[in-house]
This record gives sequence, structure tokens and C-alpha cells, in this order.
Amino acid sequence: MIDATADGKSFKSIGLGLKKHNIPVLPPTKDHSLEIAERVGELDFGSTYGARTINLECVLMADDTTLDYHRKVAQVAALFNAKKGDIVFTFSDLPGRRYIGRYAGTLDIEKILWDGELTIPIKMGEHPFPESEENIKEVTITQSPQTVSVTSVGDERASPVIVLTNIGENGIRNFRIANEYQVD
Repeated sequence: MIDATADGKSFKSIGLGLKKHNIPVLPPTKDHSLEIAERVGELDFGSTYGARTINLECVLMADDTTLDYHRKVAQVAALFNAKKGDIVFTFSDLPGRRYIGRYAGTLDIEKILWDGELTIPIKMGEHPFPESEENIKEVTITQSPQTVSVTSVGDERASPVIVLTNIGENGIRNFRIANEYQVD
């Protein structure tokens, strides 16, 4: 079984075992095109990515067929409640990544004796790509010029967010940030 968390809560703590997660390599594309009457073909305005849906194939493990089973079903329902909005998922076999999405679909449980099998659909709408776990590295610049390297190991090219705070009493003049990209 894969260790997983949702909103920081371990799947194991509510009796869920994650057998596998089906995460598509890329989100589906949305093509933007326009067909014009009496013209051959179409005008292509490019593509963007849509929402990515991942399916978490789980087993619900209970100590008995009645009270414990129904208590664990209620805990699963509370954890994946769609009204909570987006929640953060982590998986032990994908270290350093977090997936942000919400429950979207239907949650049928196929009961087998004391346990149940279920697939939990998660829709990654606003964040269709995984994010890296937050690594904060503070750098105090005390002299100029000074070079600070920012490393990103994500799947999608993104610009870093740099926050500058002047903690001194003097104003800062002639300040410049140069963003240089390595050419492949």
C-alpha cells in the first residue's frame, strides 16, 4: 500500500489503504479554434490545459462489519467533503510533490465482508500540475553585488516569487534584479 495524506491527515488513520493512484501524465488539452463559413480548415488559437482528474483506488479496512465500518465510512465522507474545496494530497511514492484538488464525482463503496473497495475521484482544477513542497531558504544580503541562486525542480516552468524587505533605516538606491535563463 502507498502511504498518502489528505489535508495532512493520513489515509491509514481513517482505515483507508491506497492501492494505487491513476495520475495522467498531463492534463487534457483544451483547443481554441474557430471555423469560418466558406473557408477551408479553421483558425487555430492554440491550446491550454484543462482540469486533471486523478483516481485514488482504495480499500476501506474495518474491525467489524457494522459500527467500525460505518464510523470509517463517515470519516472518509468528512475528509473528502466537496464543500471543503481544494485539499492537499501527498503520496509516499512521489516524494517532494503535493497535489491540490477536490473530491468531484461519486463515491460508491463495494463492500467485501468487513472491508470495502472504492475509487475516489479528485479534480485538480485551478492547479492541474503538482507543486513541490515548500522549501524556504532565507538569504540576507549585506553587501552588493551578491548573487543568489534559485533552483526549481518542478514539472512546469514557473518564475520564482521573490520578496524583498528592507530592514535597515536607509533607503535602497540603484537596486536591480537580473533574471538569467540557461539556454538548453
